Amino acid sequence: MNKRIIAGLFSVGYLALFFVTGVISMRVFSTIAFSIGVVLIAELFSKVFTYFLKIPKKIAIILALLIIFVGVTFLMFFLIPAVFNEVRNFVYFINSFFVNKEWEVLFREGFPFPEIEANITEFLLSARPKIIDFINEWLVTLPNFGQQLGTFLFFLVLITVYLSFYLDSFKASIHKIFPKSTRNIARIFLKDLYNNLNHFVISTIFASLFVGVGAFVSMNFLGIRYSLLLSFWAAMTNFIPIVGVVLEFIPLIIVGISSGPVKMLILLIIMCVLHGVAFIFFLLFMKGRARINPVGVILCILIFGAAFGFVGSLIAAPLSLVIKVFWKHYVQPFLERG
Repeated sequence: MNKRIIAGLFSVGYLALFFVTGVISMRVFSTIAFSIGVVLIAELFSKVFTYFLKIPKKIAIILALLIIFVGVTFLMFFLIPAVFNEVRNFVYFINSFFVNKEWEVLFREGFPFPEIEANITEFLLSARPKIIDFINEWLVTLPNFGQQLGTFLFFLVLITVYLSFYLDSFKASIHKIFPKSTRNIARIFLKDLYNNLNHFVISTIFASLFVGVGAFVSMNFLGIRYSLLLSFWAAMTNFIPIVGVVLEFIPLIIVGISSGPVKMLILLIIMCVLHGVAFIFFLLFMKGRARINPVGVILCILIFGAAFGFVGSLIAAPLSLVIKVFWKHYVQPFLERG
């Protein structure tokens, strides 16, 4: 059998084992997935410290891990509880928004297009049950989230620390899990996959932070309520390409309407600018790397979201990148033969 085909079959087998982990235990699957992301960020910081400050590699890794874990501690024990406190009030606001039909303030007396008003009203009223159900599902999971947080953080820290210190040796020997005759092919595939995932994860995280912080500052400047909850939501949905923007703008528009048409319009313009800047940064950082077809991304979000829930939607884009690199190294050469 062709060496490339053998290497491809082994790659499929290892990827299948990763997905089987998610089927067996979503907690283990999400811990591994998020640990990989944290390790990539830690590696970036350690490289910056080593290159610019000339700090020894191990000390640079320790400093990078300290910075990240301080950030994670702030996120888990200060930011997320504050966000959850806003969720309760936000649920009451959503109910009152639909009951009082607050969107009618957009249509002043004498509005020349009554059919537009009727269509928007019909759409919002039909969307109400879905929005309420979505929020209720999150509220139901909150108690379980609190119970699982400690276990998740413990293993996240453990995996991140060990993998950060042994990442170089791990990368140098990972090709040995392939048959000896196929290791050169596998090494090229794994190196390309790592470089693409590294750039994608880092650019996405920084773009999400930029959008989230920008949204928080903008909403506080405009005096729009639930700024912490909505900016956190904006940062999270930024991990979901294309579909995430739609999910992000729905609550922003609803809250913006209750704040007045002018503030809503200004907020939407600001958010479009923030997303535009984040997208430009993403393209610059990913220059020369594998590009993901938008249709493929949407299909991956649908498939992995259905299989693994919200975590699957978050990691659908990097998984689609894995498929893209796999296709480039194993499937495309096979199709192009002869």
